[in-house]
Amino acid sequence: MKSSDNLNPLSPSHSKKKSEPIIKNPYFSLLMVSLIWGINFSVVKHGIMIIGPLSFSIIRFAVSSLVMIVLLWRMEGNPFISKKDLWYFVFLGALGFGVYQPLWSYGLRLTLASHSAILLSISPIVVVLIAFFKKEESIEWYNFLGIGIGFLGVTFLISQGNQTSSSPNILFGDILTLFAAICWGLYSYFGKYMLRKYSPLKTSCWSIIFGTLIMFPVSYVEIKDLNISDLTLTVHLSMGYAIFLSALLAYIIWMNGIKKIGASRTSAFQYVTQIFGVIGAWLFFKEPFGYRFLIGMVLVTLGVWLSQKKPRPLLNVNDSLVNE
Repeated sequence: MKSSDNLNPLSPSHSKKKSEPIIKNPYFSLLMVSLIWGINFSVVKHGIMIIGPLSFSIIRFAVSSLVMIVLLWRMEGNPFISKKDLWYFVFLGALGFGVYQPLWSYGLRLTLASHSAILLSISPIVVVLIAFFKKEESIEWYNFLGIGIGFLGVTFLISQGNQTSSSPNILFGDILTLFAAICWGLYSYFGKYMLRKYSPLKTSCWSIIFGTLIMFPVSYVEIKDLNISDLTLTVHLSMGYAIFLSALLAYIIWMNGIKKIGASRTSAFQYVTQIFGVIGAWLFFKEPFGYRFLIGMVLVTLGVWLSQKKPRPLLNVNDSLVNE
């Protein structure tokens, strides 16, 4: 007699096994994600300036959810998850999409695209701190130094936003983006537990679905006043990039990276994203780079790198003899 779990369509054992990953080299694919997300700051800013941050986010992820569930069904056969994991995916959806996306998109509307790119790059520091407090990883003195330097860089960046005359709301946008970075760091860390049971595609799919549901009540206030005439060609192009490249392809590769090389190493690509983000902000919006901005960017990059730095393994005596 078969167990009830095998008869349950929500059981992970019911799904068909498919080969992983989508792109074989996780480091190369994560570099591509950094490029996609770096340019995404400027591309999405064009869209949210026209139809609003909440309207843009809910449309983007509602469409992404539909496309991803179809893609999941075609690639893996069974798109369902176990009933006991539903609430965990609600938690992931809230962190990575339901809370993160409104904070990030609204912050992006208020602040500079270059600020948004740099502030989001501190999310690896959140991952390191959680792993330390949960006693999963030891932290050396240079890791603590990196955490301090990273937040010092954030302080320089936010202080520049406070002094920027072009928009009095840049400081508020920076603060919203900072909270968004914390949410993304939490999502990257806690998402690894579901990746032990499910594929990156399935993990991303259900996180987006629940995140979209959580996002809807907040977004409804803005989207109910949206007119079809507001959906210009610029909005369509911005939305297409955000859905098919930034949301679908990039999120799947990101979760695959966490599964293959771990949350800490994957999160480190956030500071590569900031470089592409700054370049994109200059190309699309001609954003100025003041000395505080440059100091903040250098400090954040150095801080994230030091916080991720691991001690070299001790060389085995036998290995050294072999090499000789």
